[in-house]
Amino acid sequence: MRTLPPSLAGQVGHGHPWARRAVRLATSTLPRGPVRDRYRAELLAELDPLTVSAQAKFATGVLASSLALRRAVSSHPSPTPVEVAMTTPRKPLLCRTNLHHDWESAHTPDGQRFVRCANCHKERGDGRTGMSGAGISIGGMG
Repeated sequence: MRTLPPSLAGQVGHGHPWARRAVRLATSTLPRGPVRDRYRAELLAELDPLTVSAQAKFATGVLASSLALRRAVSSHPSPTPVEVAMTTPRKPLLCRTNLHHDWESAHTPDGQRFVRCANCHKERGDGRTGMSGAGISIGGMG
């Protein structure tokens, strides 16, 4: 474990109360919620390894740039739940990589039978699996 020189002992640690208050004040300009909480936690953590004088400089800089940070954060709105759902992969990894599917029988609304994966609903023989379509009857051929 690294020890501090005696000249720095007691000066490095959880942040000087003034510096912590300045960081809290600067982050209070951010929109409420996880963005504010994340920035506040990260900026407060930045205070820990600094000396008291370095903490004062850092906190002053954070406070001075708080409005610019607010503009930057506000100009990039967080994604809506619909956007998150659209970008989140829904298929299991083995299905996405086409390594393993759990095939099951299924029916269309009009009663036709087909085979699909129980996890990702990929249809067997739809041309994406590399199968030749064996077992699928085509009317009029014969």
